[in-house]
Amino acid sequence: MGLRHKNINSNAVYKTVAAIVIGLICGCTTEQKRPVSAEPKVAYSSKEGKRLYTHYCSICHGEKGDGAGRYYGFGLEPKPANFTLEKFFEERDNERLYKAINEGGVSVGGSNLCPPWGRTLHKEEVEFLVDYIRTLPDMNH
Repeated sequence: MGLRHKNINSNAVYKTVAAIVIGLICGCTTEQKRPVSAEPKVAYSSKEGKRLYTHYCSICHGEKGDGAGRYYGFGLEPKPANFTLEKFFEERDNERLYKAINEGGVSVGGSNLCPPWGRTLHKEEVEFLVDYIRTLPDMNH
């Protein structure tokens, strides 16, 4: 028994190959159009800093950082820091802010009501918070 060769229509083969090649070329060169966002891209550290601030800090320091959080009305003494004031930052470098967040307000002569977040947050997260808090005066003017 010998092998039988089927009659293959070479025209059909060429058309099929051509269609595949054209499909591949068109598929590879066609750009997917994505909608252009009007909002500028924000770095991950900024987004994460804001998220962490909103979750852990805003309850006392306020959404805007003005010291008027939900617990502000209950007479906290000393009052929560107002992060919207340039003067606040003139007197505090990043190391002091980091220490206050990491070890609690009392570690820098502040309130014992501001807890030490160092056991809750990673070092990088505390750094994100410091960076975000430093943006609050600009965001509120």
